[in-house]
Amino acid sequence: MVMRRLFFTAIALATYIGGSVPGSFAQTQNTSQVQTQQGRQAPTIEALIDSMVNYHPYVQAIKEGNYQAAAELEIARSSFDPFIEQKTKSRVSGYYDGTNLTQRFTNPIEDFSASVFGEYRIAAGDFPSYEGYYDTLSAGEASVGVAMSLLQNREIDKRRTELRNAGLATSQWQALATSLINDFVYKGVSEYIAWYESALQIQAVTELLNTASEREKALVTRVEKGDLASIVLTEFKANLLQQRLTLAELKQKRDTHAQMLSFYWRSPTGDMLAINSDQPPTDLSWPFWIGNSQLVTLRNALRSHPELDVMKLEQQVVENKVALADNALLPKLDLTASIARDVGAGSETLEGTETKVGLSFSYPLGNRKAKAERAQLQSKQRELSHKLTSTQQAIVQRFEQALIYWAQAKDIVSLQSENAALAKTLSKVEKTRFDAGDSDMFVLNARAQNEIKAKIKEIKAKVDLLKSELMLYKEAAMLHSFDN
Repeated sequence: MVMRRLFFTAIALATYIGGSVPGSFAQTQNTSQVQTQQGRQAPTIEALIDSMVNYHPYVQAIKEGNYQAAAELEIARSSFDPFIEQKTKSRVSGYYDGTNLTQRFTNPIEDFSASVFGEYRIAAGDFPSYEGYYDTLSAGEASVGVAMSLLQNREIDKRRTELRNAGLATSQWQALATSLINDFVYKGVSEYIAWYESALQIQAVTELLNTASEREKALVTRVEKGDLASIVLTEFKANLLQQRLTLAELKQKRDTHAQMLSFYWRSPTGDMLAINSDQPPTDLSWPFWIGNSQLVTLRNALRSHPELDVMKLEQQVVENKVALADNALLPKLDLTASIARDVGAGSETLEGTETKVGLSFSYPLGNRKAKAERAQLQSKQRELSHKLTSTQQAIVQRFEQALIYWAQAKDIVSLQSENAALAKTLSKVEKTRFDAGDSDMFVLNARAQNEIKAKIKEIKAKVDLLKSELMLYKEAAMLHSFDN
């Protein structure tokens, strides 16, 4: 029951984060909620993650779930709290007028489903013979005793099962929280590097456009002097317009990602923060780089992946329930022993120390319910075993797939960098040839367009490498730990 509530809480959280992230989010929220301080620079990635895990309401909700699991554990422990009982019985009419008061202190003990108790009884008046056991000497009777189970409930009972499973539920929630926060951090950092990619591409295209604008001035001068046909200038302006359209599309993409990123970047009060600077950071301070030592660490982390921890802990929960079902098949044999002594004046039959020992035995014939529950739980054990194996294999497969993508991304970065350098050289050579009259505007424009496309692809390849490294950390659930 504990983990069921926690599980549905987690599902609600996952649905919340999956369904409320921009762009629909950006359209439905009051823009006054987003801070608009002028000139705010983009945070470092570590600062972004820090704000997400410490101030974001989604993560705060996860932490509240952990407190609820801890409260469930305390509730289960309360089953073993000591308690006091008091009973009073008095005849208010009739021949007999006996009154009896009983107070008992009981302290439950986990072992043997036992409890120790102390009791005080006092009676006054007359009792019929069949109620003589109520009678005490004038100062009452004091007794101490112990009760325990000898068969059923001796090794485990419902209270101890609930206590064990509540402890497991706390550990399960921590593992589940780690998994949820890792996924959340992955989404936030992915949005950040998407903004970073667009900002870098805008920066590169703007530099090329500035150079092209200076060239346009020179071409206008040549046309005005009659050294160049006006159609050539028109072709150049048409190509320049295409480049400006490309820049406008990149700015649209950058601003969209900046707005989406505001959902993740939070102030200490939990308010959304907006990036108002158009410039990407000069130093990304990338914390998720990959080397040989990091790969070893990430591979080792797969064995303690939070998804596996959740399932392993669930197996322990079911094992406890199976033990409880086996316990229900045992006969019930309970022992009670006590020592009592009356104090004061009264009947001589009540004087002296009394020692009492009692046994109670019961066993349901058939016991079909307990047998069916045990069979059901044993099937659940086999189901969880198969799911654990499948999940282990899926985690390893996803990691290996991400590793292959990362290795390929490194090669693509090298090739795209070479391609961008070559495109730049060709464009430069073509400009020289055009100025010397050995080329035409069509070829020059094509070289310029290729230079821009190659630069954009180079930046994309470099950012894709960052994404592949981020994915490796995400698959190993090493982006952030709940107990950090």
